[in-house]
Amino acid sequence: MKKDPKVLFKLEGLKKGCFVQRFNRFAGEIEYNGKIESAHIHDPGRLEELLSEGVEVLFTNSNGKLKYYIKAVKKKGEWVLLDSALHSKIALKVFKHLPEFSSIENIRKEVPLGNSRIDFLLDGTPLEVKGVSLVKNKVAFFPDAPTKRGQRHVREIIEHDGILLFLILRSATEFVPNAATDPEFTQLLSEARKQEIPIIPVQISFDGNNICYEGKIRLGVF
Repeated sequence: MKKDPKVLFKLEGLKKGCFVQRFNRFAGEIEYNGKIESAHIHDPGRLEELLSEGVEVLFTNSNGKLKYYIKAVKKKGEWVLLDSALHSKIALKVFKHLPEFSSIENIRKEVPLGNSRIDFLLDGTPLEVKGVSLVKNKVAFFPDAPTKRGQRHVREIIEHDGILLFLILRSATEFVPNAATDPEFTQLLSEARKQEIPIIPVQISFDGNNICYEGKIRLGVF
């Protein structure tokens, strides 16, 4: 799986510092050049396994109210992307490496579907993208917090015969839904699998500069 990683794109303008604390889902503090600075966190997950005081983070200048924008955190020697705003851009690049999408001609982004807004419409087929940053013993789990929005997306994908793409952002060998955290999401994903909705988990790595596609990983038992 990891013999021939494909570089998708590079992140520019990165700075390195240390994480200090998180105030809420989207705001925290980092230490940079001896100063404590505000930082945007564009990931609504709990990230309890990743964002602890003193861990290294990569960030850029922010165009918003907070000074900086966290892009990645280091965990056990591995850079893990935290910017969920990158997921659609990553997915667009991944499509080119998956045979399932080799014949796609028309791609639309951010498309209303039922009571939701879905990430993509590929030749009329809806596709939703989810980023996965919780990994234990090489098993990737989603979500890391209960997600009504995620449940709604899976319902829409089932109803409209769509596709689910999971971007695995830490090194893992298989993916399963997080039954302990969100049993309803797990039940819905299980129903999607029974109805033969494509569920595609792909390994994404980040070396501190380049975001790479490493290949698919397997679906576990659920």
